[in-house]
Amino acid sequence: MKAPIKRKLRTRILLALGALLISYIVYGLFQENFNTWDSRIIDQLFVLRPKVNPVLKGHPDLVIHVDANLYSSRPQHAQVIRNLTSMQVSAQLIDFIFTDMVSTTDDQPLLDATRKAGNVYFGLAFEQLMRQAVKVKENSADTGDQLADVKKWQPVIDTSPDYFWVGAKPNLPYQTLASASRGLGFLNLTPDPDGIIRRLLLLVRYRGAIYPSLSLRLLCDYLSVSPQQVVVTPGNSVTLKDAQPVDGSGLQDIVIPIDKSGNMILNIAQSWYDIPHYSYSEIFQASENSAALAKLKKELAGKIAIISETVETRYQTRATGPQKLLSSGVIQALVLQNILAGSFLRELPQYAAVLIEIGLLLLIIYLSLRFSSPALSLSTIVLTGAYICIAAVLFFYGGVIFQFVRPLLIILCALAFLLIGLGIENALLFAQTERARKMAERELEIGRQIQAGFFPTSLPAPQGWELATHFQAARHVAGDFYDVFTLGEEKKVGLVIADVCDKGVGAALFMALFRSFIRVLSGTAHSEGHLAIGNPTTDPVKILQKTILSINNYISITHEEAGMFATIFYGILDPAKGILTYINGGHEPPVIIGAAGIKASLDPTGPAVGLYPDLVFKIRTVKLEPEDVLLVYTDGVIDARNKAGEAFGKRKLQDQLVDSSLSAEELIKEINARINDHIQNENQFDDITIMALRRMA
Repeated sequence: MKAPIKRKLRTRILLALGALLISYIVYGLFQENFNTWDSRIIDQLFVLRPKVNPVLKGHPDLVIHVDANLYSSRPQHAQVIRNLTSMQVSAQLIDFIFTDMVSTTDDQPLLDATRKAGNVYFGLAFEQLMRQAVKVKENSADTGDQLADVKKWQPVIDTSPDYFWVGAKPNLPYQTLASASRGLGFLNLTPDPDGIIRRLLLLVRYRGAIYPSLSLRLLCDYLSVSPQQVVVTPGNSVTLKDAQPVDGSGLQDIVIPIDKSGNMILNIAQSWYDIPHYSYSEIFQASENSAALAKLKKELAGKIAIISETVETRYQTRATGPQKLLSSGVIQALVLQNILAGSFLRELPQYAAVLIEIGLLLLIIYLSLRFSSPALSLSTIVLTGAYICIAAVLFFYGGVIFQFVRPLLIILCALAFLLIGLGIENALLFAQTERARKMAERELEIGRQIQAGFFPTSLPAPQGWELATHFQAARHVAGDFYDVFTLGEEKKVGLVIADVCDKGVGAALFMALFRSFIRVLSGTAHSEGHLAIGNPTTDPVKILQKTILSINNYISITHEEAGMFATIFYGILDPAKGILTYINGGHEPPVIIGAAGIKASLDPTGPAVGLYPDLVFKIRTVKLEPEDVLLVYTDGVIDARNKAGEAFGKRKLQDQLVDSSLSAEELIKEINARINDHIQNENQFDDITIMALRRMA
């Protein structure tokens, strides 16, 4: 391979790796947000799936739901259990908890009916589910006897279940009723951070043992699977070995995919209306009418009956029909149907997701070697569309869930880095010829357009304030930049103006890096054209410290050989109070202009950012009174030179700052006009950036 090709390939690989690193850093900082976005994309695919693939694997019609009455007495519950037993249902799942005895008169019929049925399963619930085991004081009445049945149900654990949820303070059926039942299991449901039930816990740790969900406990008996035939591989699957299918076919293994926390993803292929529902009164009164009893026996014989109170708290699930809020019992029914039908969803393993992302990067590197910038952009868009289509098809027809947000973030970052790299390479390659000059201008124009995308398309407009900016690059791309964004629900305003050392493309690349890190580390609220990023704190002091110190250490350590740094003024304004909290990292001192001229100068509170690790930056505050103007600028303003080499200087600038009667926009226009009068037709010496903030009366 020739040396130029090797050099070009090496550059592409380094740029792609840099994009990958930045993407993983951003993803790691805001993983919960990205995971929520991924889940919502999958939610939309659930909505589209019936239209794309209407012939989904059907659920066996083996589960029915009885809509129980919250105010029924225990003798009435006993009668329902007796009637379902007469109808020869295979199992009865009671989706509520009888925690205490009411009286012998009320409870004895329930106990007798439960013992006679021999197929009734009761639920328990943990008051707390935690990530790590903690010591919890139990009542003097030890729960060991009540959980004896569950303790005997111990599956085979392949690897350590360290990431399983840990239960605490179990809420149990009273002991006599628990002993009369066929088995116990927990009923806890765990919504995602956005409140939607997408997964259901199958297994929980408690006091060194593994406890099953009520649906899994029932199903093992239903399929004649003993605890020793249940093999749990955390992060992979729960295998029910030698299960006896209800259709009488040969023994088979049922493999249920689970994540490392013991969750199974709900595959909601049916809506609430597709599950057979029976009213509580219909079942209760059937014993009084032999014809009705015979009819129901014909319909329900051999089926699993789930009895739950539909007026209890309902849970939001993925939208698969008009009914989005489901009761706990209906969700248990969906779990049973998923497992009985073998209709599972599987998340792509993490190692496979990383391999796919590396593969996408390699394809983009290959495309960057073959195509110019416009063709690279187009081909990358095609590649992105292909990935989305393939992932959607595998979901529709294979039940495989891909990640969407992280791969697309990596593709976007890689494209931006490679486009800038292409612009640099082309500019350098043809710099000696006229053709090279034109080519470089074209590629640099692409870089300029990309860089222009880093500037805010619109400025926040807090009530009672005027804000105006001016930017003029000395070359196609610049090292100066400014940014204005809102922070948190209080809509405080972040004001940034900076000057990266040197000029041109090198400074522009670091400008993109500085600006991106400021946005990410600050946590911006929504503003047009930019990603909304949350931040756990809204304290300006903490935001400034975290942002500037993190950027300083990253640049000085990671890019030590490049020797790049920037002077940065970063202030956070509370529009309601007029308080500006700021750090001035070696930047030209901004000035505050009042009615009588310059009132104050905001001198540096620390050195330039990125010179050395662990530098100290002090934080200052200042209050802007009505009709005060804050003027911030880069050294390109005072360094502007005329034909004789004379700089514009601070004196001429200060001569324009005599009062604050001009609007922010008028002030910038007047300063810019004086600079143009000074340099006349000479080439611009340095990038010029000006920002003016005025508090109106």
